[in-house]
Amino acid sequence: MTYKILVVDDEKLIQTLFKLRFKNEIEKNLYEFMFALNGVEAIEKIETSPKFDLMLTDINMPKMDGLTLMGQLQEQLIFIPTIVVSAYSDPKNQKTAKDLGALDFLVKPINFKTLETIIHNYLVNPTLI
Repeated sequence: MTYKILVVDDEKLIQTLFKLRFKNEIEKNLYEFMFALNGVEAIEKIETSPKFDLMLTDINMPKMDGLTLMGQLQEQLIFIPTIVVSAYSDPKNQKTAKDLGALDFLVKPINFKTLETIIHNYLVNPTLI
């Protein structure tokens, strides 16, 4: 089974980092990543692509931030399990993200080992969560 993961972040370098870090999983067809540069682009991808198994989103982005994206998806009754990844560990943002259903909140710079474990535990072995 291939798990589809949407990564929403305005930093284009993130795409390269994910492709390199998850190279083995991508080659084994375990994970398929799609990328959006902001919440508006993410909604377009969600409307036109098959179901996503997981979404990772930054908070601060142009056009539409990650928390607004999560709120809009919730209003449209679209449920995509979400991990928020932000450079800001503001407790208010963390609480808002949790209230909107975020599975987890990670602070940048991304600790990819932690992120890999969270993704794997959620998608591949959910009994570990």
